[in-house]
Amino acid sequence: MGYFSLSDEYLLNIDKILERANNSWMKVLQSEFNISKKRKSEESRKEILHGVMFGSIPFETFIEWLCHVELEGNNSIFIYEAEENDFLSHTTVDELYEATQQNVVPIYELNPKTLTDITLVNVKKNLNPEQLLYSLAAPAKIHNKKNQDSLEFKKHIYLAYIVVDFGLKTVNLYMHPTSGLFSICTMPKKRELDELAWLFMKYFTDNILKFTYKNPEWLHEALSRISSEYFAHNNPLINLKVNSFLNNCMDEIIEKVSFFDSDIKKEDSLLRIKSGIKNIYESELVDIHDRIETNIKFHVFLQQSDRGATQYKANSRGKAFSYAESKDIIQKMSEHAELFNIGIVHFVEKKQYPYIVKKSDKYFSLKKYTTSGTEKEVIDDVLRKLNRYKHEIESIYSYSESDNLERRIDDVKA
Repeated sequence: MGYFSLSDEYLLNIDKILERANNSWMKVLQSEFNISKKRKSEESRKEILHGVMFGSIPFETFIEWLCHVELEGNNSIFIYEAEENDFLSHTTVDELYEATQQNVVPIYELNPKTLTDITLVNVKKNLNPEQLLYSLAAPAKIHNKKNQDSLEFKKHIYLAYIVVDFGLKTVNLYMHPTSGLFSICTMPKKRELDELAWLFMKYFTDNILKFTYKNPEWLHEALSRISSEYFAHNNPLINLKVNSFLNNCMDEIIEKVSFFDSDIKKEDSLLRIKSGIKNIYESELVDIHDRIETNIKFHVFLQQSDRGATQYKANSRGKAFSYAESKDIIQKMSEHAELFNIGIVHFVEKKQYPYIVKKSDKYFSLKKYTTSGTEKEVIDDVLRKLNRYKHEIESIYSYSESDNLERRIDDVKA
C-alpha cells in the first residue's frame, strides 16, 4: 500500500491528522529525511507530504509517525502495576507484538464522523528499553473553536498511547490534554483526564493483555524519600554538632523546661519540644556552615499533604524550592500529615521537566506542570528513577517480613 493507491477519502483523513502535527513533531521527519523546514507550519506539512509522495519518506514510516502525532505533548501519564507476580513472564515482546499486530486498523481508514469504538491503529516495538507502544484512536467530541459562545461541538479522533514496559513490568497510559475536549466515547470529560483513563485501560485488558491493577503502596514512602533527599543538608560537620548537642545539652534543657513549667511533663509534649529545639539549632548551623550539594534524582517544587488539604509550592512555573525558605515549612507538613502529592523536577542537561506525582488506589500518575511537550525518552527516564525507589523500599519491607517470619518460627520451636 502506498500514498497514491489510497482513495480520496483516505487521503483527506490523513490531512486531518497531519494538521495536528506541531513543529516539534515535524522536526522528527525533517531531521531524519532531510525535509525542508518552512516558516509556516502549514507549509512544513506540505513539504512532508511531498516527501511521502516522491518517496523521500517511506509510506509506512510516515503512517507510524502520524499515529504518534500526540505522543510527546504535555501528556498525563498513568502508570499501572500488576497484582500478578508473573506478569509479562510468560510472553515476550515479539510474541505480544505478533499477537496484536493483526488487529491494527490503518489510521487513514478512520473518519471522525463514522468512528464509534476505540480502535488499535499502530503497534511499535522498542528494544531499548524493551517495550511495546500501542496507539489507540477513540471517538470524541471537542468544542468548536469558531464559535466559543455556543455549545456547538464537532466530532474528533482522540489519540491515546499505551506503553507495555517489560523492564519495569508496568503498563503506562499517555493521554493528551486536547484543547476543548468535551467527551471520549460519549463519556463527558470533567476537570481531570483520570476519569476517562479507564476507557482505554478496559479496551487494553479486554483485547490485548489482561491483568489486575495493584495499589502502588510503595509510592508514599518514595515521595517522602525524594523530599527528604532534596532538603537534606548533607554536611557531616552539622551532623556531628547536632549529635553532640543532643547528647550533651538536650537533657539539661528539657529538665529546665520541666522545672520552669511543671505542667509540661507529658511525653508527647517533651518530644515536640525536643524536636523543635533540634530543628532550630540545625537550621542555624545550616545558615552558618551551608549545605553540601549532592547528585540527587529530583528537585522538588510542590508538596501536598493531608489528602491535598495542605499545599505549599515554590511558584507557578514549576521552579524548585529554595532550601532556606522552604525547609522548615516542608518539615512541619511532613510531621503533621502523610505526604499526598509531590512536584518533582527532572533535569536533562540544562532543561527542566516539572511533574506532579499523584497516587491512586489503582495507579499513580505523572502530570506535566507546564504546557511544553516532553520526549518519550524523558518519561522513560523519570519512571526508571522512580522504580529505583520502589525496589529499595520493597526490598527493605521484604527483608523485614522475612526476618519477622523467622522469629515467629523460632518462637514456635522454642
